[in-house]
Amino acid sequence: MGNREKIVDAALHSFTHKGFHQTSMRDIAQAAGVSVGNLYNHFAGKDALIGEIALLENAFFTEFAARLVEGKHRPRQALSDFFTAYHVFVSSPDSVQLATEIVAEVARNATLAEKFDANQQQLTEALVQVIVLAQRAGEIAAALNPHELAQLILDVIESQALRQAIFPRKAPTVANHLLEQLIFTQA
Repeated sequence: MGNREKIVDAALHSFTHKGFHQTSMRDIAQAAGVSVGNLYNHFAGKDALIGEIALLENAFFTEFAARLVEGKHRPRQALSDFFTAYHVFVSSPDSVQLATEIVAEVARNATLAEKFDANQQQLTEALVQVIVLAQRAGEIAAALNPHELAQLILDVIESQALRQAIFPRKAPTVANHLLEQLIFTQA
């Protein structure tokens, strides 16, 4: 693993466990085992590191979008599989912590917000494609707006993951099952 990857891993760990504003560039350099100067050779600051995290997120979202589109011949199953896989991805404790830090930072930084919004739009567009196919197949009511439904799906899954992290319960989540009951037409 090269220094750049070590720095990004150290930043991810530090941002997740310590928080964005509580983490200094010196903390990241120390955790990565590099000098502060070496860190600055790779990244101009914490915003640049968050931008790199946006690129990593983009890779994950590209994979989710590709799986959705690959399954479009069976849209209901593709959506159901997405609900489960995306929930697993966003509900890990590290993902929830990091997402919380990112949301707080992008709310203050429009440039960073654009990068994460582009990732979200990529995933939303893939969902829209499959929702439209499910509507054509009669599996989702045609009256539902595909863009609004795609955003609602992401919002439900992400907020459920956050709620589970903040208020852990012993019972498994029912959000994915409820989503399926709400959006898929009953045959």
